[in-house]
Amino acid sequence: MKAPRAALLATLLCLCGAAASAQTAVTVSGDVGLFTIPTADALRAGQFTLGAYFTTYGRTAGNLPFTNTTEDHREYRWTAETFTIGVGITDWWSIYASGGAEQWDTGDDWLGGSINGLPLAGDVDQGESQKIGLFNKFAFGDPQVATRFALWFGAKIPAAEGDIRFDEINGGVVTDTIESRRTDWIWGGAFTRGPLTGMVSYKLAGDHDLDLRAPNELRFAVGVDFPINPVGLHLIGEVDRIIYDGPDFDQPNQSTLLAGARWFLGNTGLAFSGAIGANLDMLFGEGGDLFAGLVGVTYSPFPAPPPPPVVMPAPAPAEAAPIEEPAAPVPVAPAPPAPAPTMTTDEIQFDAGSARLTNIAKAILDGVALRMKNDLNATATVTGFSDNSGSEETNMAISARRAEAAKEYLVTRHGIDPGRIATFAKGSMEPAYDNATEAGRAKNRRAVIVVTLVSGN
Repeated sequence: MKAPRAALLATLLCLCGAAASAQTAVTVSGDVGLFTIPTADALRAGQFTLGAYFTTYGRTAGNLPFTNTTEDHREYRWTAETFTIGVGITDWWSIYASGGAEQWDTGDDWLGGSINGLPLAGDVDQGESQKIGLFNKFAFGDPQVATRFALWFGAKIPAAEGDIRFDEINGGVVTDTIESRRTDWIWGGAFTRGPLTGMVSYKLAGDHDLDLRAPNELRFAVGVDFPINPVGLHLIGEVDRIIYDGPDFDQPNQSTLLAGARWFLGNTGLAFSGAIGANLDMLFGEGGDLFAGLVGVTYSPFPAPPPPPVVMPAPAPAEAAPIEEPAAPVPVAPAPPAPAPTMTTDEIQFDAGSARLTNIAKAILDGVALRMKNDLNATATVTGFSDNSGSEETNMAISARRAEAAKEYLVTRHGIDPGRIATFAKGSMEPAYDNATEAGRAKNRRAVIVVTLVSGN
């Protein structure tokens, strides 16, 4: 049972890794990524994105020394409406911005706490403009490479003052204006491998106008994006942990789980996102209003099709020679016969349960592509094989993906016309090596490329 399960898991990862980079969308902050986690992918030069999100989270405020309340009396809800835009400056540098509105509302059992460094002893109903986020992102690595990295930095700049309404302990109702004129500085990095993304970031809070220290934020997050083709549906899950550092009033750390889906509307670039989740600290603590969720609609450029195959122009016809009187016949040697078609055979190997091309396999396929470019009438057949570790259905599936991976590389990397390449899958049938040994099974995880050269070269 373990071998089929391992093969199935590897197959799923292979499929997700191949398709995860095919379609990209926008995070809540406007960057290319999942729901809230940026990936290591980036916009290409001249591309742009748009996004609109509604988000809501249950949170726990910081404790005030003069009230000293328990966590269930310091719960509040944060909601936000966010709009984003992003632009690719070069193929590795993009900029993006975000803004909107946000609100804080305290629960029925609220007795006081600290929100964003402000001590609030009564019921709170606060709304204000979100800070304008301005960021640069630098991506490293080709999207076809298994592992990519990205770095970003930027700032969140106050847009306007906010009105805050709270009931004082003595029963009076006070409406005041808070001018939170501090700029927060944020930097971080992410790595992406197949469907998996991990990131870490740090937010340095600026000085508050009331001389109170708001908390800095160290964030760790991991997310997965499993595409379900060809319907354009992506299943997405995220877990993040925010550790607060340095506030005047202690702020409890927060962990959030989000799970949902993103659906791409054909090739339009439009995508609709929805997720629900929970504050994990509340879930495994004293409970409370722990619900989290988001909905959004985004636009991002659909991937460009592969380049068309290179077609050599036909030679121009020679001009007709003037008619002359026939001369005496001269013996002419017979023309050499046309060269007979010849065939070349190449073989590439794959890792267990994988259809990802190794660097050695790509080098071999580069040679195959050179031969086909030198003979524009040449054709190729690619046959995928597997060892006998899994079920026949699993083996046939992985061998088909191996053949398609080789064909896709020849088409997308070298511009070979896909109509000149045929693929076949034979699973564990026709083993060329002994499946009773590990070395033999490793050699049987292969694809065989046969090129027919019509010119005979």
